[in-house]
Amino acid sequence: MQAKRKTVKLSNNISIYEFNSFDEFDEFCKYIKNNFDEKTYKGLKSSSLYLYNSKYYLSINLTKTNINLFKSIHYAIVEFATHATNSDLFERKLVEYGKIVFKTNAINNYLKHF
Repeated sequence: MQAKRKTVKLSNNISIYEFNSFDEFDEFCKYIKNNFDEKTYKGLKSSSLYLYNSKYYLSINLTKTNINLFKSIHYAIVEFATHATNSDLFERKLVEYGKIVFKTNAINNYLKHF
């Protein structure tokens, strides 16, 4: 008899991107503003920006309502940032040890304030 391996399936509803500096996040936001419809970045309300170990992390919680918006800017994000692996687990680390910069609607809030 073969032993069955027990696995825990994590949800794939979070995507995290690592920016090496705040300037890289700034350049990304300016690019989004200049190249995408305002509805696109305003629709990603469930996004947060964290500072952790001198790097900035954009966390986007994917929902049925924003998945198409996310798909439209995913390739733009990876031009400025690196996609983090194990996003669900890493988000827990960011929440516990990181410093929150923007709690919600990170891209839109950045563009409002800078």
